[in-house]
Amino acid sequence: MDFNTEQYGKRLRELRQLRGLTQEELAEALNISLDHMRKMEKGKRTCSIDLLVEIAAFFYVSTDYLLTGKTVNRAADRTKILTIIADLSEIAKSL
Repeated sequence: MDFNTEQYGKRLRELRQLRGLTQEELAEALNISLDHMRKMEKGKRTCSIDLLVEIAAFFYVSTDYLLTGKTVNRAADRTKILTIIADLSEIAKSL
């Protein structure tokens, strides 16, 4: 699988728009230049790993999502967690 800078930029733009932010506001929040922000969204420039991690944390997404578009199946994770909690509750009742 190849990294597609245009798709990365598209995901970044969509996340920014979902938060109701302008490019200027996001650039300021990430402490980068507006030019850098614009180029990332156009897929003409990437970012450092440190900035990638900062962007992921800012938008509460994984770096995997930003880079590849892959999402975590949160519903499946939630089901697993609830099953574990139920199992632990049963164990606690028997103590």
